[in-house]
Amino acid sequence: MRVHFTNLGCKLNQAEIERLAREFAAAGYEVVGTLAEAELHVVNSCTVTGTAARSSRKAAGRGRGRLRTVLTGCWATESPEQAARLAGVDLVVPNAEKDRLLARVQAAFPMPERAVPCSPSMDSHTRALVKIEDGCNMRCAFCIIPFTRGPQVSRPLGDVVAEVEARVREGYQEVVITGVQISAWRREAHRLGDLVGAILAGTAVPRLRLTSIAPWDLDEHLLDLWSDRRLCRHLHLSLQSGSTATLRRMRRPHTAAYYLELLARVRAAVPGVAVTTDVIVGFPGETEEEFAESLATVEAAAFAKAHVFPFSTRQGTEAEAMPGQVAPETKKERMDRMLAAAARAEQAFHRAHLGTRATVLWERPRDGMGHGLTDNYLRVLSAEGAGLWNRFSEVNLMGLTEDGVRGEIVG
Repeated sequence: MRVHFTNLGCKLNQAEIERLAREFAAAGYEVVGTLAEAELHVVNSCTVTGTAARSSRKAAGRGRGRLRTVLTGCWATESPEQAARLAGVDLVVPNAEKDRLLARVQAAFPMPERAVPCSPSMDSHTRALVKIEDGCNMRCAFCIIPFTRGPQVSRPLGDVVAEVEARVREGYQEVVITGVQISAWRREAHRLGDLVGAILAGTAVPRLRLTSIAPWDLDEHLLDLWSDRRLCRHLHLSLQSGSTATLRRMRRPHTAAYYLELLARVRAAVPGVAVTTDVIVGFPGETEEEFAESLATVEAAAFAKAHVFPFSTRQGTEAEAMPGQVAPETKKERMDRMLAAAARAEQAFHRAHLGTRATVLWERPRDGMGHGLTDNYLRVLSAEGAGLWNRFSEVNLMGLTEDGVRGEIVG
């Protein structure tokens, strides 16, 4: 049976899709790259915002009348009855049963006995994502994730190291360790720094990248590990708001001043580090003064990239019933100002690297143009890189492009 996987949302969802693709291929399914080729469609849904939930419902309906559709993930977990009623959806598997998704599919749609193991079609990727934890014990006022993912659970250290080494043997040049919030990883007396150290010491991974870390939970032992150049100089430290008063209503256990102090320590320890973040505008009760403070914090932080979102009400969260809901037109105006500040900072980060040399890992070319990433998250474009997929090369960073930097390959 030919199966196509659709992922919506975060890198954790993507890591789960990659794992499912390997499991389905080992069970004899043929993993295909387009919906037109498929007989079975597995959709890993998202509900972190209203837009993500709508996109999930739309994706689940794409194969209606032509193939079987399995809907899993956070939106399917939040709204299982609505998910089951969607036209074209044949099976709903909540997050709590996602590890048994293959067995659920095999029971619902038996395959012929002739099925033999296949290899998953993932040759478009240069990097593999490895899930190290799931769930969240926080109760941020705006966030639905604790309700859809459950309490925080960490994978054993040895299991993670073994999976990273397996991905390296398959030819991946970069491994991204991911989860809801990887800084929450704990096993016995070990923290995230111990896990990262074990991966670097125990595997031949050419490049290791981290995903979202809570600023109040940064294991500063990590800062000592950047002496190993295989560890990417990139940290995603979620801010959410640069106003301390707004952060208090969000139930975030840090202040704007603490965040900026932490950035200074990180940048002193890891020269050239790219710090990326998430910012919400228009949270309930956000005054013009609070927004101005948030904007000033974002400008002072000089992020390499900031993902900016308007506040989106999620049913069942504390923020849903908060007074002072911000008018849509005010949200839009604040979004425009915050996005402009984020774009200026991103351009400044790119510009600061012009005239320097960096190592690029090349991805599949697009429209004949090579695309790749430096370890500190600069997107590099070069026609010469089009033939270097899944390889590293030294590049001189020469000029700005619309979404990155133009590079010239050395030698």
